[in-house]
Amino acid sequence: MSNKRRGHDGQSHHAAAGGDKRPRRRKHLYLVLDDWDKGFSIHKIDTDSFGSDDDEEEHKGTARHLPEPPALRLESPVGPVPQTGMSFSALGTKIFTFMNQRCGLVYDTETAVLAIGAHAPSQMVCGFGITVTIGEMLYTLSYRFSDKQHSFEVMSWDATQHPTEGWSWKTLPPPPPTFHSRVNSYALHPDGSSIFMTTANKGRLGTYSFSTKDTVWRWHGEWALPFLGQGHFDSELGAWIGLHRDGYICACQVASPSCHSTTPPLQLDCQTTKEKLFGEGPERHMRASLTYVGMSKFCLVQCVAGEGVEEGQALGDHDGCVIHLTMFGLKYNNKGELHVTEHRSTRSFVVSRHKNHFGPVAFWM
Repeated sequence: MSNKRRGHDGQSHHAAAGGDKRPRRRKHLYLVLDDWDKGFSIHKIDTDSFGSDDDEEEHKGTARHLPEPPALRLESPVGPVPQTGMSFSALGTKIFTFMNQRCGLVYDTETAVLAIGAHAPSQMVCGFGITVTIGEMLYTLSYRFSDKQHSFEVMSWDATQHPTEGWSWKTLPPPPPTFHSRVNSYALHPDGSSIFMTTANKGRLGTYSFSTKDTVWRWHGEWALPFLGQGHFDSELGAWIGLHRDGYICACQVASPSCHSTTPPLQLDCQTTKEKLFGEGPERHMRASLTYVGMSKFCLVQCVAGEGVEEGQALGDHDGCVIHLTMFGLKYNNKGELHVTEHRSTRSFVVSRHKNHFGPVAFWM
């Protein structure tokens, strides 16, 4: 079981060596939504159809309902313990659901099996933090509103444990610095071990990093990563890619893990696309996130208020929104300017929403 789990791409060592001729597993977009009153749904979306001219014409200017049923529905737990916090993360072919003071759930997208996962640590606040996957470990930094502190844990698989207890959490020493705010933006360094994150401390933005190799926190000075939320490193562009607050896609220089606060304030080289990709139009923009699909290609997930929903698509008494999924590529033109490739496709889906604090989560797997 552990050997199979180590092959996150679904291939065994024998297959990697060329002895297995099975076709490579095709990836899909998995979209997590709060689209029903009892909990969450995970929708499996085939993005290959986005490139079809017939499908483009059929969907032009319309917002459709997502196909039913979804891949999975998860009911939020109820009881005496507050359960407002639920968070979703991905590791390999698995989607993890974490809940405050409850056992987690593990959904394997390859086998469609739902299993019991590890119990969330008592100090971890699910739903209010960031998660970063490094190898076969999941690092989670959550923010506690009660004391304005952070909890920092790592989850990994222990093959010596019973199969149902193999996933386990460990609190990481040393504790995070005393930055009294949630993380604004973050990115994994291409060295595969340094997590950069920008947060506010006493009203001023600053950037820290944590080395998973040395288990050391470093303060890099009063400067900020230029994107919102998660940034993704693309090796072909040689840059971190993320969403700029003004609605553009930005590419910025990768900071050095060795730069520190005694150097002058760092200004990362950064450029944005000329074309605005989100936050435009009469619809009220609510949330946006960027998912990396590999080889300088991305999926923009945009959530806007449900104005302009076609007749017959009423959402009832609960709030509604429209989810725009835009697949696009990035490249530098002959002048070295960041450019969205000509082939770009968007699909729109009308959905309901029930939790104001939750934004759509998308995984490519």
